[in-house]
Amino acid sequence: MRIFFAGPLTDLKNPEATKVFYLKLAGVATSNKFQWFWAFLNGTDPIKNPEVPANVVYETDLEELAKSDLMVIYLGEPSTGTGQEIEYAKEHNIPAYLLYEKGTRITRMVLGSPNIKGTIEFTSESDALAQLDTLLKSLS
Repeated sequence: MRIFFAGPLTDLKNPEATKVFYLKLAGVATSNKFQWFWAFLNGTDPIKNPEVPANVVYETDLEELAKSDLMVIYLGEPSTGTGQEIEYAKEHNIPAYLLYEKGTRITRMVLGSPNIKGTIEFTSESDALAQLDTLLKSLS
């Protein structure tokens, strides 16, 4: 199975720490024998790859999402692009799971999307990783 990891990349409060967290999420996927995709590692990062035209970012990310069996979405910071990816996943029947810190207010529009199959509301990074591990084990 293949996971499309989604989450904010533009104007992050702490880009380095966020991307380290993203890599740890990918590590959990790898340890559960899932393939995965993160845009920031594949040529469309807004910081590392600012020269990539917007239409290429759009097409690349949606092509990768279309090849995925499920989506795991980090909602720790607002992201219009992530919202678009959630809608694309809904339109293409790709199940999605939300991941966010306890106490984060998530818009009802996202929570109400019919392709959202579950949420991981976590209290710490280790809690997030443990809950993702449990989820992935249940899906394998």
